[in-house]
Amino acid sequence: MMADLIGPSSSSWPHLLPELLVQVLLRLPSHADRVRFRAVCRSWRSAVQRRDLPPLLPWVALRDGAFLSLPDGVLYRLPLPSHVSHRVSMGDTLFSVHRDATCSLTNPLTGEMASEHIDPDILWSDMRMRTHNVRKVVVSDRVVAAIGISGLKASICSRAPQTCSTCFQCELPADDIVLFQGKLYLLTSQHFPIPLQLHRKLHAMDLGQAIANNTHHVPVLQCVIPGTADIPGAPINTSPTDLYKRHYYLVVSGDRLLMVEGEVEMEPFGNVPRRTRRLEVFEATGLLDGSGHARWRKVDTLMGHALFISLDCSWSIPVANHYGRAVGGAREDCVYFLNEHKLHSSTDGKPGDDFRNCGVYNIRDQTLSPLPTELASTLASHGGPWSLTWFFLPHI
Repeated sequence: MMADLIGPSSSSWPHLLPELLVQVLLRLPSHADRVRFRAVCRSWRSAVQRRDLPPLLPWVALRDGAFLSLPDGVLYRLPLPSHVSHRVSMGDTLFSVHRDATCSLTNPLTGEMASEHIDPDILWSDMRMRTHNVRKVVVSDRVVAAIGISGLKASICSRAPQTCSTCFQCELPADDIVLFQGKLYLLTSQHFPIPLQLHRKLHAMDLGQAIANNTHHVPVLQCVIPGTADIPGAPINTSPTDLYKRHYYLVVSGDRLLMVEGEVEMEPFGNVPRRTRRLEVFEATGLLDGSGHARWRKVDTLMGHALFISLDCSWSIPVANHYGRAVGGAREDCVYFLNEHKLHSSTDGKPGDDFRNCGVYNIRDQTLSPLPTELASTLASHGGPWSLTWFFLPHI
């Protein structure tokens, strides 16, 4: 009799309607949940493969090498090789710097590593003391471009064997770099005294001419948006007694190139961030129309996307599609940001300080809310040699 009760019920699970399975998937808040869903049976796995579901929230890569899953707050420790001394997130992979002055692209989920070559003088500010000098890395089919911590100058190397690789350094210090429609874009800013003005210049480099046939020709870096202090929506002045920092991020969002400007209020002593008091998003318009009149234009919508910004890695993801929005997923017109404060040791700062200045900023209604996660699992893991950044998992 028990078999009669269990048999029909158990055999019906693989035959649930695909539309119902999609609704179940939209209510699974984490990557691990979606993986478990696929493992139930072949028909469920097939249902997932035939659907282009909206993406989930990324993981937060913590300072000690662990990863925090959002929004469930589960902590994952994916082992990196012991000879990795520094890592930079490139979104869905890690750029790893090794102690022997080599580097690689690393998949922390599988452990796979692919060697890359960058001049050791670029990778290290002090080779003897093993002090790294890489803050951000972007990779195309032909080049690897990196921003150094020391001087913030961008360096570009061809993706070729070490014996024939070509490297050169741009003279301008860069706040951020990004690849967009076949070009490398560099953002620079110049600060002027009271009344406070900020000149944000956008430069472009054609990667097709960046490194040609193993020659040492330095390509032209063209200024496509000249520095202007009168960007609509930018603050005109701030009290000279205020202590704050500004951070700038370039983000490719669909077919748009965006710049995010963040203003962080600092504590009077210790150079510790108190709160993010302003975030604004600008679009680079007129880049491709050939008019020569490209400019920054303030926007109040992300066109169905959410932005995730950090000095290491800034990405954009679509929030929803025709199947709907994932429960616990990213929110439309929101910018997710992390604490950019640098900790110099595992005891620098108090538990919870890392998430003191992390949050979600809605650019439409200008409201601020905490990151969607439980913090208890991270309190013992805030210390470490690296920076907080984002890591995006494979789409399931």
